[in-house]
Amino acid sequence: MYFFVNQYLLSSNSSVEHAELKRLALFKKYNAPVKLVTRDFDPVIHKTIKKFNIDDAQLVNMYDFFAQTTAYQGKVFHIEDLNLPIAYQVGTGNNYREVKDGDRLVCEVHFAAGTIGQVNHVDYFDIAGNMTLRQKYDIRGFKAVDEFFGEDGQMYYARYYRPDQQVYLERYFVKSVENTPINSLNVLRDYKGKDWFFDTLEDLFTFFLDELNKENGENNIFIADRPAVAIKPVQEMTTAAKKFLWLPMNQVNDGQDLLTGPLNSMLIGPVTTNADKWDGIIVMTEKQATILRQQINNTVPIYVINGTPISTEAQPIKMDQRTPGQLIYVGRLAEDKQTSQLINIFAQVHQQVPESKLTLYGYGTAQDVDNYKKQVEKLGLADVIDFAGYQVQLAAAYDQAQLFVDTSRIDAQPLAMGEALNHGVPVVSYDYLYGPAEMIIPGQNGELVPLNDQSQFIQTVTRLLRNQNELQHLSDGAYEHRNKLAAEKTWQQWQQLSSI
Repeated sequence: MYFFVNQYLLSSNSSVEHAELKRLALFKKYNAPVKLVTRDFDPVIHKTIKKFNIDDAQLVNMYDFFAQTTAYQGKVFHIEDLNLPIAYQVGTGNNYREVKDGDRLVCEVHFAAGTIGQVNHVDYFDIAGNMTLRQKYDIRGFKAVDEFFGEDGQMYYARYYRPDQQVYLERYFVKSVENTPINSLNVLRDYKGKDWFFDTLEDLFTFFLDELNKENGENNIFIADRPAVAIKPVQEMTTAAKKFLWLPMNQVNDGQDLLTGPLNSMLIGPVTTNADKWDGIIVMTEKQATILRQQINNTVPIYVINGTPISTEAQPIKMDQRTPGQLIYVGRLAEDKQTSQLINIFAQVHQQVPESKLTLYGYGTAQDVDNYKKQVEKLGLADVIDFAGYQVQLAAAYDQAQLFVDTSRIDAQPLAMGEALNHGVPVVSYDYLYGPAEMIIPGQNGELVPLNDQSQFIQTVTRLLRNQNELQHLSDGAYEHRNKLAAEKTWQQWQQLSSI
């Protein structure tokens, strides 16, 4: 069994989760046993996974595991199911409803997003109006946790329940010097006939991974996907298992020399004092593997596995069937992706090619996105630059685009770039580390531009938009060369780990 170890799966995800989702689909295609492992408590995760075409059998969450609800189905739970006293007055509202006893606010019932009146959590208040208790309900229709709050508004205790309301976990919190709660103790109740005590959530997570491994016969393969959360729990496992660190990022921090700079601090331990605890590190490009081997002096084996396996089944769409001048970018909106620079570049392109348009798919911090929108307004481009937000299904968008543009300065592999090429969208990208040079063949399926050469980037995009024959040639090349990222080839790369 393969276990992809992460912290969470959200409604809007980063490239870490998107790489996992592609892997889950790949393993399912080849009927290989695999599970996504998540740590954080999430009462709506069994609704979220459906958005990404994942079934319950492909997921194991730590809280689900100990609650014995990994396969629980349950029912829809509405405000009527709370059995509130008949004397209470229930207000109206689409997102939440107030419940009062006369003039006194007893509680607020909040509904799960994207549902019609399905209870997500209930906040209870004391006579002074302080919230003292929050009850969270699993999307499958049962109370999953009680969270208790003090007069200062900070949580100090949480109690987790199975569907029959048996307590299986208790968590205690103390106040930090910043007046925020710090988890000080976790008690796993009556697990295999004993109470188990853990100082940190990380310790509990490690215990969970070992139990998960034992339940599946040991000697399973664990991939630590989100390094900051997964490295220590996976490497500290005591049961027999194969352990790999998936590196979804550059091993050198942004701003340092990417070839000679110091390693990211959280990677130093795994490749030095704890190197013997790993069976290997996985990166997504040959270039990163070559440089990393030199940087760590081969202390840990390094394997290359493509992070964006594609089905190669997308039907060819000719350029004259696409939206004229449509540019597309898919990914996080942030300054390591140089989004502000991309907007400025497009402003110059649009002056020369008036029919050009740019659609940005993805999310960023609220502050960053607000700044980018103000930049667009200031440039007078609000009619031709669209912030389309985070979307899961993008096939139709790719099939209408004439160019994919990427002005990032750093990455481990731009997953959306592979998706664009799969849909016959030529790519113009800076030649940054890592990924573009292993996907783009200049003059055949796109063009590479020296990092931060804005003038050449503008000239390249403008030239291509003005020459539909050249665009069609590059689109044909994108379709012809997509086998390099095909699922079949990626699956062969995964077979390296099975033979270790």
